[in-house]
Amino acid sequence: MFAKTAVVILAAAASLVSALPEPPSRVKSAPEAKRTDHWGTGTVYDQNGAAGSCGEKHGDNELIVALTPSWQGNGWPPKYCGRKVFIQNTGSNDGVGGAGRTIIATVKDTCPGCPSADSIDLSHGAWNQLTNNAPFGTVNIEWHFCNENGQC
Repeated sequence: MFAKTAVVILAAAASLVSALPEPPSRVKSAPEAKRTDHWGTGTVYDQNGAAGSCGEKHGDNELIVALTPSWQGNGWPPKYCGRKVFIQNTGSNDGVGGAGRTIIATVKDTCPGCPSADSIDLSHGAWNQLTNNAPFGTVNIEWHFCNENGQC
């Protein structure tokens, strides 16, 4: 009798659970979500105590970057100010080290002199972390925007 009652209770519980609605889909984190990778050149710039195109002053050791005008647009503030980017060092043609290193930096400026639309200018702090403190030069990079909530 006890076994029969337990089976009935278990069957009722199972049917109740299967009748519950599907939970709402969760937002995937950036590595799992669809993203677009970009390839370009990483170079170094000095903030020199001046405000960048995003209107803020930052120290050279902060993890900040400048995107090209093709990304930033012509309006003010520039389109991607404050957005985080994930950057990977994919090697260098001029001996800069740190291949494989990655950083997450914040867009705080515009780089009108960058060599290509997908190139990024790096603060000293961003360069040093990405290249393991290599002398300034150029480095090949792969990068993507993090989600608007900062997930990379």
